Amino acid sequence: MKKYLLSTLAIASLFGSIATAHAAEDDGLMTMNMSDGYAVMQAGMGFGRKDYKEAAVFALGGGYHLNRYLKSDLTIGMRAWGKVKKEGQKADVWTIPALMNVYASMPYGHFEPYVMGGLGAAWNKADSTDYTKGDNKVSFAWTLGAGIGYRLSRCWGLDLGYRYVDLGQARSKFKAESGYSGGIKKDITSHDIMLSARYYF
Repeated sequence: MKKYLLSTLAIASLFGSIATAHAAEDDGLMTMNMSDGYAVMQAGMGFGRKDYKEAAVFALGGGYHLNRYLKSDLTIGMRAWGKVKKEGQKADVWTIPALMNVYASMPYGHFEPYVMGGLGAAWNKADSTDYTKGDNKVSFAWTLGAGIGYRLSRCWGLDLGYRYVDLGQARSKFKAESGYSGGIKKDITSHDIMLSARYYF
């Protein structure tokens, strides 16, 4: 009987220590100093309008928690494989956006629902084709979005979000031998689905 009692107490003690550890971890995540710097890595897919096709999106950057509810980061990215088209002609477009983003979140345990917005600039480059001569342009850029983050640990966090981006304009001139006049000039706007990983210092 004593053996069973001791075994029961040992198991109860083990489960109690595990529960205490999880509670301490949760409390640590809730009450830790959120004024921390972090690095951010982003990857996703942008779904453009009819005249600007989908594009792969990548970005790297760094940021800082201003307080428990606000953080801000600067990201520099690459938007590849996008296309603009006109008169049946298409041109590949490469975009390098630099955005200063601000996030307002409402932490709930490990989860952080948020809304965000950003301003910056984008370098838009249209490649040359048989009928077009590529051009490049630096444009004003902005974004608005929302998502939900999940804090894996004190050092790592993930979030999945949606954002609408306006990256200015891409343009490409028609060559004289193409038989077309003018050129392709299109606004680069997109609906992006982004997965972000953050490493907190």
